[in-house]
Amino acid sequence: MTQALMTREARESLNLSTKRWFETELEIELGQFECESVIDYFIEALKPALHNRAIAQALAMMQEHHARMEDDLYALEEPVV
Repeated sequence: MTQALMTREARESLNLSTKRWFETELEIELGQFECESVIDYFIEALKPALHNRAIAQALAMMQEHHARMEDDLYALEEPVV
């Protein structure tokens, strides 16, 4: 399921980066299967928080856009004499 989140090339790049990080920082050599499992674990663990953050950002952007539209509409009002 996490495969669909990114292109094959992006996933391969992430795999290589993750493998390198484990080797450099933790001195642990991961095989392809282990590397995929680690990435899948973190994607699943982070997905709810990232999803909720994206929703909050989209909502904030919509509210800001709505407020600008409201200001623009009020600016079109003509004085009543």
